[in-house]
Amino acid sequence: MSTNKKILVVDDEPHVRILLKSRLEANGFSVATAYGGVQALEKVKEEKPDLILLDIVMPDLNGYEVAKQLKADPEFAKIPIIIFTASNVRELEEQCRSLGVDYVIMKPFSPEVLLGMVKELSKKNEL
Repeated sequence: MSTNKKILVVDDEPHVRILLKSRLEANGFSVATAYGGVQALEKVKEEKPDLILLDIVMPDLNGYEVAKQLKADPEFAKIPIIIFTASNVRELEEQCRSLGVDYVIMKPFSPEVLLGMVKELSKKNEL
């Protein structure tokens, strides 16, 4: 089963990138990865993903700033974003939603729950 839809997974933890890439590819998605915010912005321009899975805490540019820059750019503003974070901060979730982020999920999360969100956005946005 191939959807021909591309997802960009952004996390500074290699095991998280590998797990998500494997699970998403097994469900028919094409997956690109980035280890940090600066690389994520470069990959969005190169890869033109249909959806972005974005960690908040990263060493160079945090996920909130990445989402803010993408949502401010008309070329990328409509790309759905799911943010995941180990920070259980309600204020952060409100900030992300105010930017237009589609979902915020707290780590640790079930890959199945995240996959369900991806599939829902795929149908909703006709990814």
